[in-house]
Amino acid sequence: MLNDTLSFPCPSCKEIINDRMEQCRFCGAPVDKGIARMLAETQAKVNQACSDASYMKTAAFVMWAFLGISLIPFVPLVYYGFVITFVVVIVLVVRWQLRFSRLNTSDPDYAKARRSKNLSLVLWLVALPVGFIFREVLFYLLLR
Repeated sequence: MLNDTLSFPCPSCKEIINDRMEQCRFCGAPVDKGIARMLAETQAKVNQACSDASYMKTAAFVMWAFLGISLIPFVPLVYYGFVITFVVVIVLVVRWQLRFSRLNTSDPDYAKARRSKNLSLVLWLVALPVGFIFREVLFYLLLR
């Protein structure tokens, strides 16, 4: 990773440049190597936060799809898919919070990733009573 070229937004014009440039190709501002490296590392963390948040949101929607399908009688094994994705989603939310919640950036993609994390958490919280209480009550009433 030490020899990798990393990208970051220019402090002057916010266009994406790499940390090997002497000056910004868009605005001509000089690029300090130390600051460039720091900004590039932050940008790499933001990119990873966005990627992880995207996976997390997808897993949360898949969790709800499994839950919805498991409400259909005679499809009992799908419920295990719900339980597995239920656990996966909370693990991803906690992991994202621990790794990326302290990033100090004004990147709009990071704000979007944070919203995706929050949406995943809300979907998980709502799935808790629906998947483990409401579903059981519904099946109890249907089988009575």
